[in-house]
Amino acid sequence: MKLDNIAVKYLLIPVLLGLLSVSLAGQASDCKIVNTQLNGSSFICGESPIAICADGVISSGILKGTKMAVYTAGAPGAGLFTESPVVASYSADAVFTTKRGELHLSQLGVTDPINQIFTELNRVVGGTGRFSGATGELFISGTLNTPELVTGFESRVTGTVCIN
Repeated sequence: MKLDNIAVKYLLIPVLLGLLSVSLAGQASDCKIVNTQLNGSSFICGESPIAICADGVISSGILKGTKMAVYTAGAPGAGLFTESPVVASYSADAVFTTKRGELHLSQLGVTDPINQIFTELNRVVGGTGRFSGATGELFISGTLNTPELVTGFESRVTGTVCIN
C-alpha cells in the first residue's frame, strides 16, 4: 500500500500542477505600456448632462484611433475648500475606439483654464474586441487652446492597459 500512495503522490502532484498552470496561463494578462499623443477639442453636446463632450485622435500605439468623452459632472475647485476658484474638476465616460475594439474608461479630471492646463485619471471599466476584459489606468495631461466656444487640447496619454 505504501508503494501505491507514493506512486499516487508522484503521479498526481505533477498532473495537478500542470492543470493549475494551464488554468493560470488562461487568466494571464498581457500588459501594454501606453505613451502616445492625444489631440482634440471639447464642444457643446446633447448627450451630456452638463452639455460638454470632447473628441480627439490618438496618434500611435494600441490606442491608435479616436477618443470620445461625455462629461457627466463638473464642479468648481478640486474638492478642496482652499483651492483656487478658477480650477474646476470633472468626470466623464470615455471611449477609445481602435480598429480592434473599444476601451471604456471612467475619467476624473482637473482643469485650470487660466493657466490652460489639465490632468486626468482614466480607469479602464470595460471594452469590446481586443479590449474585452481589459484592466488598467491611463493618465492624460496637457494644454488647452481656447478659441471662442471650442476648447482645443494637446495632451500626452501614459499608463498601462492589460489585455486578458
